[in-house]
Amino acid sequence: MVTPYIVFSSGLCEEAVSFYEKVFTGKNKTILRYDDYKPDTDIALPIDLNNYVLHAELEIYNTKFTFADEVAMPVNQGNMIYLTINPESVKEAKKICNALIEDGEFLLNPTETFYSPLHTTIKDKFGILWNIIVVMKCIE
Repeated sequence: MVTPYIVFSSGLCEEAVSFYEKVFTGKNKTILRYDDYKPDTDIALPIDLNNYVLHAELEIYNTKFTFADEVAMPVNQGNMIYLTINPESVKEAKKICNALIEDGEFLLNPTETFYSPLHTTIKDKFGILWNIIVVMKCIE
């Protein structure tokens, strides 16, 4: 599955997600703000990010769309949409990364996060932005 990932500047994400929810009769809306994020470190987030959206999801016509407020780089028309893929393993993700990075560049170096054993963002040789996020399996 390929998931559209749309980013916004100036804290407009929550407003946009609510708008799309209304326009498309979206389902299963989820919004996680930076203020909701509780990392396992003592590093505090800048206070001005508290109401910005770290991650949001909305189902539109049976497709999961993901959204966020971009805080690391300027948002211009044309770099607002990422395609997100969720390989089932780190091995599969690394294979994809090795292919996409040829004549491309890492915008986010491959890293382990609280939500994924491997998350990276690559701008490929055609200028397409790819999020590669291995989804953690829940242990019951």
